[in-house]
Amino acid sequence: MNPFESLQPTLAALSDGPEILPATGQAQQYLQQFDVDEHYDRVRTEGEKTVREVLEVRQNRIYIDVPPLPRTSKHLFQYFVDGSVKTFFLGTLVEHDRNTPVLLGQIGAAAINRDDKGNVQIRSEDFRREIIVLLNRKQISSTVWRKAESTIKDVRTRPPIRLVDTRETDTYNRSKLLGRSTEQRSRAAHKANWEMRVLETDLLRNLLARHDESGAYIAIDGSLGKEFSSKEFNRGFVGIVKNFSKDHVFHLRVRGRRMRLSLFRLLASLEVNNRTLAFARGDSSVAFWYLRIREQQHLDYPLMGVMKVEYPNPSRQPLSSDLVDCLSRALVAERTVTPHGRDQRWHAHLYPIYLAEQAIKNGFYSDDVLKAGIKWPDLDDRNSTQHRR
Repeated sequence: MNPFESLQPTLAALSDGPEILPATGQAQQYLQQFDVDEHYDRVRTEGEKTVREVLEVRQNRIYIDVPPLPRTSKHLFQYFVDGSVKTFFLGTLVEHDRNTPVLLGQIGAAAINRDDKGNVQIRSEDFRREIIVLLNRKQISSTVWRKAESTIKDVRTRPPIRLVDTRETDTYNRSKLLGRSTEQRSRAAHKANWEMRVLETDLLRNLLARHDESGAYIAIDGSLGKEFSSKEFNRGFVGIVKNFSKDHVFHLRVRGRRMRLSLFRLLASLEVNNRTLAFARGDSSVAFWYLRIREQQHLDYPLMGVMKVEYPNPSRQPLSSDLVDCLSRALVAERTVTPHGRDQRWHAHLYPIYLAEQAIKNGFYSDDVLKAGIKWPDLDDRNSTQHRR
């Protein structure tokens, strides 16, 4: 059975009028040519490259020792949320003097739950998966868009299928770092990443709604952007950034001494099982700090083995240093087992987040299934139909 059979009427509607320039082999995986995690962290901290404010009560040391806090002593993090996306270029639609690439995205989000004994599972309500078809609505006629939209709304499949307009703005493509002149395929890929982030955000919202006040925390992969600015995201979770922006410069006053440090200098002296002070991001509604979970001597680069931790801070008041210590110690304890050699970000991975990502990817259709299952209408049949008209 072809899992993409229900998509064929939508492809037929999109190609009913515009000329089709199909991708070689029907579909080609589209890969971003840069580090996506670092890029989106730069987007979220755009215009905030100079850090001047320390956002914790204890401010007498830049580096603080945070030895591992094992689950058997205190089970702090009980949910781990991650998302994944895989995009494929299907072809280009050309209508008169306008054209748009058509991409298909497989997106998903999952939450790993761990009990006090260390057993992990993903509940059905904590797993989201969608297939999205991405194209620029402005580059095709309204008639073609409406026909495609009507066919896709009639589809009742699992995972659900949606039509996404890549022209719509969001936090990612609104950034000056992306720019208005970005090539359309790249913009569509950014849009797919944003749609994945929406799934993650929705999943976290539901987790927090049923999350008790026991003091347990949720770790979500990625930086905390404006999508987490509403009141419902004010407690009980942290954002984990494995690859982060390297543009920050720190102007600090510690023990009466003023100093200016680049991020490279700040992290070069950060030892394993240590964290930095917590700093204010923007208007102080987010606090962040850096945490080294692996020794430098076993790594290729001094900034490897370090993660950036972000914490929602709606009160904008300095955080309790004991809280930051406790969160950091629990995160250090999550560094093993490592997926060494299976992910280039292994040095900063938390293993439960890695498990969540793998669960999502294992639920995606394979490249072979996708290439065999997605077919544009036969060009010869289409031309003969138009000729009869």
